[in-house]
Amino acid sequence: MIRLFFPLLCLLMLGFAPARAQVLTSIPSAVADDPKAFWGAVMEEFYGSYDKRRKCWFGTVGSEKLCMRPHLVSTVSINNTPVHFVAMAGYAQDSDGGRAECHGCSGKLGLVVLQQTNERLAVVARNGLADDVGSWGTVPPEEAFRVVGLGPGNHGWLMEFYYTGQGYTEGGVGVFGAIGDRIVDLGFISTHSDNEGTCGEDLGVCYRHSYEILTDPAASGARFGDLIARKLESTNAAAPETIRIPFAEQELKYQMPAALEAALGN
Repeated sequence: MIRLFFPLLCLLMLGFAPARAQVLTSIPSAVADDPKAFWGAVMEEFYGSYDKRRKCWFGTVGSEKLCMRPHLVSTVSINNTPVHFVAMAGYAQDSDGGRAECHGCSGKLGLVVLQQTNERLAVVARNGLADDVGSWGTVPPEEAFRVVGLGPGNHGWLMEFYYTGQGYTEGGVGVFGAIGDRIVDLGFISTHSDNEGTCGEDLGVCYRHSYEILTDPAASGARFGDLIARKLESTNAAAPETIRIPFAEQELKYQMPAALEAALGN
């Protein structure tokens, strides 16, 4: 089974850490109304200058030289204040200055939450700006990301990822959210399995199991409420229609329930 590991104030209800002074960026709050100006300012703030030839922003994180581009921004009103959930994607340059392309070659993902203030945008939380995500040197596409409510006033990302090898396809959803001022990996939930590239005729019985992940942020009042896996299709008629996925407070993760493992044939 494929697993993703994403090395994933703040509004106080996001919790887990003592309050501290806001970290203001150099980004004027007014640029939020102009997508082109917004992305230009955000990319320069966190990565560096724009390279016209490669059409990306170049920066260095740790020892890696990155080529990064805007991926997706979602704006949510929290306590009547606009909060921007920003995803940036790209790759680390290889020895030739290009992108490595192989099954095991990940892309690079930057996640930042920015809050409107009177003059400049403030950093609510961020990841390491260069987390390893995806394969073939790329991050999953824009449509694979969703900003959702994980609990009352607490939002995060769900990111879908699929992987095919030797006729088998597996997939799931990575969950990212803020703990204090850090955006962290909150777990990976498998949601899909099939063997459609290696079944039929004399190759064996085909199977296909697929679930979608929904959120239920208001159900418990907890800062990280339960997720719900809802069945989309399954060749197993006995597969459950829904399976709840609680947040494990001790591990600070959503953990894969045994019932969902079984429903996916694992």
